[in-house]
Amino acid sequence: MEQTTETKTAVITGASSGIGRETARKLAEEHVQLVLAARRKDRIDALVDELTAMGAQAMSVQCDVRDEDSVKHLFAETRARFGAADILIANAGFGYRETIVDGDTKRWKDMIDTNIFGLLLTLKYGAPMLVERGQGDIFLLSSVAGHVVGAGGGVYSATKFAVNAIGEALRQEMARKNVRVTLLAPGVVISEFQDVAGYAPGFVNNWLGGTPPLETANIAEIVSTVLKLPRHVSLNQMIIRPTGQVNP
Repeated sequence: MEQTTETKTAVITGASSGIGRETARKLAEEHVQLVLAARRKDRIDALVDELTAMGAQAMSVQCDVRDEDSVKHLFAETRARFGAADILIANAGFGYRETIVDGDTKRWKDMIDTNIFGLLLTLKYGAPMLVERGQGDIFLLSSVAGHVVGAGGGVYSATKFAVNAIGEALRQEMARKNVRVTLLAPGVVISEFQDVAGYAPGFVNNWLGGTPPLETANIAEIVSTVLKLPRHVSLNQMIIRPTGQVNP
């Protein structure tokens, strides 16, 4: 199906779970055409089925953002199906919590390759589509860990500080091309993230003191709100904490 001038297309990496998956659901409700990318093809296929049943136009593309050919394939498939893209949500990434002395070097390497190099590949091959359209929105997922460093979180924080630097450079590069760049830096959002990162039981509750965490739907709602701002208004960075989260 070719894209009409009224219909927008969004590419979401890391769409198989968490913020990526919930943002896909939110944008589908708003009649955005969707290209859902992740390594876990079974999950994004199931999400496409769910969204299609809602009447959405959606497709899945298996993609490992660490692999340049895989990222090229993602945007080639996007072009073949929808012509171009208007929204790019570079959400793929994961955390790993361990001290520097005790850290698993392979997990460090996988995290750095995904959170930094994978982001750069996504932007290198995805952003030109938005420039080609003459306008667009790019969202980068940072974290409060990209602003506050703690013991055990140093390497993850390093990747998110890098995301902030990349995002600011991209903002400057895209500003006169009518492409807005928004860095989202959530605090505690309950998802699979904590299990993958290896958080100890009760660790998150120590941060929250029994108060509610953010939900993935809260971040999806913020993405939707930013997209509705007038084109001359660019919300470049947002730190989004649960109200009860004191530190970090």
